[in-house]
Amino acid sequence: MSQFDFPRINFYGQAFINPGTANNNLLLPLLTYDPIQVKAILPPRIYLSPDLLLLHKLGGLPVPEDSPVNYDESVQPYIEIQPIDTPEKYKAWAKTPLGKFSLDEPYHELYQLVRTKRNQQPLTGNLPAGWNYYGGMEFGFEDVKVGSVAVPVSQTEHQLFTSNTPDCPNEIVAILGATIDLKNDKGRNSAVMIDILPTLAFYSQVFCDVFHVQKDGLSLLKGTPKKASLRFFNKERILNQEGVFGASGTFFSVIPIENLINSVHSPIFSLFQNYQPKTTLIKGVFIQYTLFEVKEDRTIDYHTLGEKANPASATLTGCITPWYEDDMMSIAMGRQLLPEIPFFNKKKLASFVCRIDTQRRTVSLDMSGSIPEQLVQEYPTPVYETYPLGELTLKLLEEENQETELGTFHISPSYFDRNHLLINGGLIEVSFKDKVFLTAERLEKGTLLLYGNSKTSEDSSEIAVLLMKESPFMIASDQAGMYAEQGQTEDEYRCYDFQKEPCQVRVYQRGKPFVGDISLTIMELKMTGVSASATVKPFLITQHFRDKQTLTFPTEQAANAMYVFYPAPPPVISEDLVSEIQRTGFFVSLRVLPKKEFGKYLDPSHTDYPTRVTFEVLYKELLQTSDLIFPMSSLITPFTEAYFKKGGAFIKQRMAPENWTNATYMPSSRDMSTEQWLLFCKWLEEIK
Repeated sequence: MSQFDFPRINFYGQAFINPGTANNNLLLPLLTYDPIQVKAILPPRIYLSPDLLLLHKLGGLPVPEDSPVNYDESVQPYIEIQPIDTPEKYKAWAKTPLGKFSLDEPYHELYQLVRTKRNQQPLTGNLPAGWNYYGGMEFGFEDVKVGSVAVPVSQTEHQLFTSNTPDCPNEIVAILGATIDLKNDKGRNSAVMIDILPTLAFYSQVFCDVFHVQKDGLSLLKGTPKKASLRFFNKERILNQEGVFGASGTFFSVIPIENLINSVHSPIFSLFQNYQPKTTLIKGVFIQYTLFEVKEDRTIDYHTLGEKANPASATLTGCITPWYEDDMMSIAMGRQLLPEIPFFNKKKLASFVCRIDTQRRTVSLDMSGSIPEQLVQEYPTPVYETYPLGELTLKLLEEENQETELGTFHISPSYFDRNHLLINGGLIEVSFKDKVFLTAERLEKGTLLLYGNSKTSEDSSEIAVLLMKESPFMIASDQAGMYAEQGQTEDEYRCYDFQKEPCQVRVYQRGKPFVGDISLTIMELKMTGVSASATVKPFLITQHFRDKQTLTFPTEQAANAMYVFYPAPPPVISEDLVSEIQRTGFFVSLRVLPKKEFGKYLDPSHTDYPTRVTFEVLYKELLQTSDLIFPMSSLITPFTEAYFKKGGAFIKQRMAPENWTNATYMPSSRDMSTEQWLLFCKWLEEIK
C-alpha cells in the first residue's frame, strides 16, 4: 500500500519547475505549434471563426490584401502571419507582446479583433511564446528536508518522531532533518518534467537520474528512480486562486533495489528492514510527493530578461516508504473516495485513497493532495493557510443503508494547520478502536462515506452534506503515459524505457485486487488534427473485464489521446471526459508520434534512394521544432553544422533510444520519431 506503510519518512520543502511554454497553444485561435505532427507552425496561423470568415469575405477583416484564407487538412480556415517566415523572425516575434513587433504591423488590428478561446480576451498584448520561452524542462527539489519519521512500535501502534520528540532512537535522529535533492555527483540537477500531451496536460512525468537523501555528509539513500507519474490532479486546492495557481498534483515513483547505490546496506533501507511490520519482500523504495502553492511570474519582459529561463516554484510535501512485492510502481491502490457535494460554493474535495488497517483499527486517509487552502496574503510574500472545513465524519455504509460512524477529525487552521500538513505529509488517521463490533468482513463489504459541512458563501449558514463516497472500484495502469509510433503493428508501448511493454490495467475493489468480471466502458478523447476539436467516442464496452487485462490502442493516425475508464457501470457516462479525469483519475494517455516520409534517404527500395542527407535537411526535419519551440536547447547545443560535426558522437549518445529514460535525453520533449532518429544516424554516417 506504499504511502500507508511503515516506516514512513515524511519530507517537505520547495520545488522548481522550468517548463518550456511555447508548445501549449494557450492563445488559440493563434497557432504556433502543431502537437500532432510535432512541428512549429511557420508562418504562425490565426484560425478564423465563422463570423471572422464572413467578415473577410465582405472585405472587412483588417489584414493585408495579399493574405488569402487558407484551409488545413481538416478544412478549417486560417490566415497566415506572412512576415514571420524565418526561424530568426519567429523567435524574435514569439517573445514580443502581440501588437508591438514591427514586422507584423499589418496584423495588429487583427490581434485586437481576435479573442482567445481560453479567456475571451483580445490577442493584443499576449506573448506568443508564453511566460517561459527559455524553459529547459528541468525539475528539482530546493531546501527539501525530512520533517518526521513514523515507525511501528507494536502490531497495533505506531509513533511519529519529529525533531521535538524526546527519547528519539538514534537511527531516526540520523534521518530527521536530512536533505533531499535530485542532483548528480557534479552538483547539477538531474531531472526533467515532461507533459506527454502538451495541450492535454493531465499526465506529467518526471525523468530523474538521482534521488539523494543525505545528512552531515553521509549518504542515507541514493539511487535512480523510475519515471514519476502525475496521478491525482486537484484544480481547486487553493480556493481563492484560479488555474495552475489554485491546483495541486501528486506524483509517484519507485527506486528498485538494483537501482540503489549500496543496495540494501544504505541507512534508510536498513531502517525499512529493521522496522517493517510485513513479511512481504521489500523490492525497493516508494516515493510520493505533492506539488501545490504554485508561483509563476507571468509579467515577463524578454527584452529585459534576455535569453534566460523564468522557472515556476511550488511547495512540496511527500514521503518515502518501502516498496513491496505486490505494489504498483506509479500509484498506490486502495479504497478511493470520490467527490459528491461541494463544501463551499462549487468547490469540492479532490478524490483520495485510503486504507483500513484492521490490526491497528484505523483508517488512514491520504489527503496530501486534497486538503483545501486559502491564500491569505499575496504581497510581499504569498502566505497560505488551511481552509476551515471543520469537523468531518467518516462513516461506513452497510446493508439496508445502515450507516455506522467510524470516527471524526478536524481540518482547520486550529486543528490541522499548514505546518502540520508539511510535517506529516497530509496523512490523517481515524481510529475506530472503540467499535469492537466492526468485524473485518463488515469493513470489507461496506462503503466509506465522508460527511462535513457545506455553505454557498462566506456569510451563508452551514448544512451537513455527503462530501465524499467510496468508488466501488479503483482502476489504474502503471502504463499510464505511453508513446507509440504511427502505424506500428506491435501492441506494446514505450513507457519507462526504450523497451516497449503492454498496457496492463489493474482493477481493485475495496482495496484488494478484484477477482472476476466487471462491466467496463472506456471512452476515448482524441486529437488527430491541429485545428480539429477533440473527438469523444466509446472505445470499449464490455461486461467481462478482468484485473490485469491488457489493452491495445489504434495507431494508424498520429494523435494525442486519453482513454477514460467508467467501471461498474455508472448511471451516466458524460462526454465531458476532462471533468471525469479530474474526478476519478481513471485514465491512461497515449501519444502516437507521426510517421515521417524519409524513404528517399533511408529506404533502398525507394526510387530516389540514396538522396544525401544534408545538414539543411536535418535541421528542417529534426532540429527546427526544438530551435523554435524550445530555444534553450539550441543555446545549450548549438544547431550548427560545425558543432554537430564536432560533437556528433556525444550528441548521438544523448539521442540514442537507450538514453530515453534519462534526464539527459535529447530532445527532452521525447517526441522524436524512429524515422527522425534514423535520419540523424544516416547524416552522421555520411559525414564520416
